[in-house]
Parts: sequence; C-alpha cells; structure tokens
Amino acid sequence: MNGGVLLDIVACLAAIVIPIAAVTVVAELVDAFKPRWYHAVPAMRRAALAAGLLLPVAILWSAPDGDIYAPDRIFSVDGPWNLGFLEMLDRRFLSYVAEVPDVYLQSYDAPLWVRIAISLHGLLVLAALLLPFRIWPPREAARASACGLLIIAMATLVALYAVCTSYWLLHQFSFWIVAAAGLLFQRFRLHRDHRARGH
Repeated sequence: MNGGVLLDIVACLAAIVIPIAAVTVVAELVDAFKPRWYHAVPAMRRAALAAGLLLPVAILWSAPDGDIYAPDRIFSVDGPWNLGFLEMLDRRFLSYVAEVPDVYLQSYDAPLWVRIAISLHGLLVLAALLLPFRIWPPREAARASACGLLIIAMATLVALYAVCTSYWLLHQFSFWIVAAAGLLFQRFRLHRDHRARGH
C-alpha cells in the first residue's frame, strides 16, 4: 500500500477516535470527582452542556472566514479544506479555540443573535457554577462546579473539533461522495424511466 494513502487512512481514523477518547476521559474525570447525588440533579449538567455547545455556534457563525463552509468550497480541489490533518488542526480548529477567551470582548459589534447566544451562554455558565452552592455544602459544591467547568470545556472543544473535522473528512472523501451521489442519481433515473414505460 502506498505510504501516502496509509497516512491518510491513519489521519482519518485519528480524526474520529480523538473526540471519542476526549469525551470518555472527561466522563471518567467527572465521575471520579463529582459529589454525591450529582447525577440526581441533571439541570446542572444540561446547563453546562448547553453552555459548551452555544459558544462554538456563536464563534463559527461570526467568524470572518465563514464562507469556507459553503458546499462549493468543501469539495474544491484547491479549497480551504485541502489540508493535511495536522495542518487542519492548526489552521482551523486551534484558530477557533484561540478566539474562545476573547469572545465576550469581541461580541459588542457582532450580529444581534450572536450577542444573544453569548449572553445566554453566560447565564448558563453561571447556572452550572452557582447552582451547586444551593444544593451542597461549600466543599462538595466546589467539586460540582469543577465538574460543570469540565463539561463546558469538553463540549466547547469537541463541538469546534467536530465541525472542523467533519468538513475536513467531507473533503477527503469528496471523490467517493460525488461518485456515490452520481450512482444514486443514475439509479433514480433508471427507476423513473422504468415506471414511465409502465413495466
């Protein structure tokens, strides 16, 4: 097997395995660190998860390079997704991660719905971090808040990674996707013609 093809296969497998491993590790950390009855109060976990997912949405939709997600750019041979796996991580994923600390500072001139999403994100973070102190003693509440922070960070990073990696994988398999779409279209045409002839 050609060495380049083998590296491409390994990169695609790594792209899929990384988020699964990350979620597994964070789930184990939360399970080991959580206070008693933590899973009996799902509102905190849901608030943390929603907060972690809202932030990537705001970042991606307000990014100046949002046109790279247009379908014609995904399948373009010389498009923005024609990158190696590590280069994709550096130029796409890590560049979005670098924007996370400044997202609140940069939101003042963002579109209205982005400002709403970021405001809601802030409220959900506060809920995930402060609600435990209404339920547990301070020490256990601090552990629950730490679990919330882990979930927020995991959801944010995995969501950003999943979007970037999905588009990168679509580009990597663009030939096979187009070929499969062509075969399905041809089969549809044959089936339609067959029915039109009354057979």
